[in-house]
Amino acid sequence: MRGLVNPFKPTAGAEPPVLVGRDKVLEDFADGLAEGPGARGRLMRITGPRGSGKTVLLTELGDMARDEGWEIIDETARAGLCERIARAALEKPSAELSLDVHLGLADFHMEKGSVEGTTLREALSQKAGELTRQRRGLLITLDEVQDADIEEMKELAAVVQHLIREKANVAFVFAGLTMGVLDLINGKALTFLRRALPEELAEIPLDEIAAAYRETIERSGLLIDDAALSVAAEATVGYAYLIQLVGYQVWRAGKAHADQSLVITEEDALLGIREAMGEFGDAVHEAAVADLPLRALEYLLAMTHDEGVSATAVIAERLQVSPTSLTSYRRLLIQRQVIEQTARGYVKFSIPYLGEYLVANRETLLARYGR
Repeated sequence: MRGLVNPFKPTAGAEPPVLVGRDKVLEDFADGLAEGPGARGRLMRITGPRGSGKTVLLTELGDMARDEGWEIIDETARAGLCERIARAALEKPSAELSLDVHLGLADFHMEKGSVEGTTLREALSQKAGELTRQRRGLLITLDEVQDADIEEMKELAAVVQHLIREKANVAFVFAGLTMGVLDLINGKALTFLRRALPEELAEIPLDEIAAAYRETIERSGLLIDDAALSVAAEATVGYAYLIQLVGYQVWRAGKAHADQSLVITEEDALLGIREAMGEFGDAVHEAAVADLPLRALEYLLAMTHDEGVSATAVIAERLQVSPTSLTSYRRLLIQRQVIEQTARGYVKFSIPYLGEYLVANRETLLARYGR
């Protein structure tokens, strides 16, 4: 049926119609904007596994700040980070209309910045100062922080700390994989970033997902029966990216017969879930294991024999090696948030359905290493 538009956005980083289960983060940031310079919600770290919605949240926080008249610098942690932020501060917008008042006379003039020879501190101080005088603010968001160069993060953290001390109207929100972010901020000379308000993105309750699904689907022009709603919500296991991906495919299956019926059935839900799982494997599972060392992949394959939690000692037995020889590989997998430690000597998969993906694709994956 024409006129029906899929409301779900499974593209990585795309802003979904409903930010399910993330109210606390949004409220903390809104409080920070309202409470003024130095408020805790203006220095925030967002952490979680791949697909937990970190990038989506950064986008939403940027929109919230923009609605309050703030300017936003969005960046990803890769080489040249500080130079790009300095350039954005001076050139975004390329020309800025400012108002000076002298003895009751209004003087309008245009200003354009140049990054050449300007330090990050000078650039951000100039931009934050201008905006603060206008009763506006500057938000810097930084994604994929686990990949940041330590020296660049030291420089950026020092400048942000300086601006906060100067009571500038600024906010800094950074996001990344949990272990990578913790490793970074616990490093030398980054003590300041440990004070950031921690927002760990946990699994989203299924009842909230079901309610959001019904609201979103009905607003789009379709309906969904209770059985389909239950099956779809359960398939997401509370994982943010799966909420969008399952919702997208289930809605699509329902739209296919919209000329005859607007109701999404359990059959539609099951068809959509199958499509979603195939896409999830390609987009998330494959990305998680694509460049792993062979021994790390073997570690993951050894975990597939267990239900839920795996004992590290048993994994070593299966691979016929000493537990200590696997320490670096376990650390690598935890750091990348492919697995997580549940207790001393025990681990589990961090990404939903990864075990099933590994079992189904075992031979293909090992063939990459000539095995």
